This record gives sequence, C-alpha cells and structure tokens, in this order.
Amino acid sequence: MLKPMTPAQKQLAEEHMDLVPKIIRSLIQGFPLTSEQRRELCQIGYLALCRAAVSCGEGFPFAPYAAAAIRNAIFDFWRHEIREKDLFCPLQEDLLDAPASLQIGQQLETGPDATPLALKDTAAGAYLETLKASQCSTIQKGIEALCFQLEGYSTKELSAHYQVPSNHIRAWLSKARRFLQQDAVLCALLS
Repeated sequence: MLKPMTPAQKQLAEEHMDLVPKIIRSLIQGFPLTSEQRRELCQIGYLALCRAAVSCGEGFPFAPYAAAAIRNAIFDFWRHEIREKDLFCPLQEDLLDAPASLQIGQQLETGPDATPLALKDTAAGAYLETLKASQCSTIQKGIEALCFQLEGYSTKELSAHYQVPSNHIRAWLSKARRFLQQDAVLCALLS
C-alpha cells in the first residue's frame, strides 16, 4: 500500500513524470503492444514513480533511483505474467465445436498422411515437419495433436487415440503452441 505523499514528494514525482514513457519506450522497442497493455505499463510505471518519491532519501539523486524503480516494477510485472502463463494451460474441450461427422473414439490415421490437408502441401507444412522431427517427444506429440485439432478432432478424441488423460493432451498442446509461437520462420510462413 502506498503511503500518503507529502507535498514535496508529490512535486518530486510530478517533475519526473516524463521518465515513465521514456523507460517504457526503451523496454518495449520492437514489441507491438495494444493500447490496453501500454496503459497498464504506464500505470505500473507511475505507481513505481510515486513509491520511489516516498522512499527516496534526501540528498540522493532522484532520477536514477526512480528510473531503476520503474524498470524493476515493469520487470516484476512481466515476470508475474510469464509465471501465470506457465502455470496454466488452456482447458478447452472442443467436443461441442467438433463437426457432427466425427464420432468420439473414432480412430485417427497416423503416419506421413497425418498432417492436415490445409498444411500438407505448403512450405509451412514442410517446415513444421522438419521442426517436429528435431524436437523431444512431448513437443512432437503436441505438434501432431495441434495438426489433428486443425482437422477438427477434440481433446477427448485425441485422449482416446493416444490412450492418455485429456490433461496430458492439453499439456502437449500448450508446450507445442509456446514452442511454435517462438519460431520466427514458421510465423513468417503462416502470415
């Protein structure tokens, strides 16, 4: 909780308000942010600036102290966001969205023709196959499960096919998505 600010602390914070947008610009260079994300970072930065004004001792240079406080608050926020994303995987059951022609427990075809038809003959499909071959078994299963989901199979159907619980399938999918989102070449091929 932020302690009430004295008039001198308020003036100090107001004099250095330009630090927040400067630091945010320097930290997010090249990363596209929505206006909501930008506002959230500004709010975090301004709160850190106020805390720095309250906690900075007299006689110390305020600008470097405040800049470090703002940077650290933003880094803490990002660490918290990353930790939250790592702890949770999407719990989507696509049973209701599955096409009516698919039956639960229907056997999935496996082998070289298992890649979805939409990706099969594209450069992205070929690149995806090379990525899949060079990864650990969890990522390989996740990529394969993502491909099956593109064909319309639900998590329950994939669970029956692989003979593992649904939460295993969701974990594979989550890890594969995270891995594939970080691959710039694949993103360029798909866009």
